[in-house]
Amino acid sequence: MSAGVDPDYTEGSELTYLRGVAVAEKTPVPEELDAIEVPAGTWAVFKAECEYPAVLQSTWAATATDWFPSSPWRLRPGPSIVAVLDCAAGFRRPAAN
Repeated sequence: MSAGVDPDYTEGSELTYLRGVAVAEKTPVPEELDAIEVPAGTWAVFKAECEYPAVLQSTWAATATDWFPSSPWRLRPGPSIVAVLDCAAGFRRPAAN
């Protein structure tokens, strides 16, 4: 997740990169953690499969050149959230307790 990014940013701009989890609205958040509210209707999901990070770059490019121009939606300030669902070969998930 990145936050505080200008929607007109250029390549090489600075950003804040965060790791996070999605929780229900009423879920208590420990004081030492920050919470970023992402209201319903302010986000879209784009699913892509290919090698990371190239797929991330091509998905952002397609979103900017194909999807946004043909939809009523516009990019505005707010967090960008990326979920990587498949792990790299050799990655070990922590054992469940």
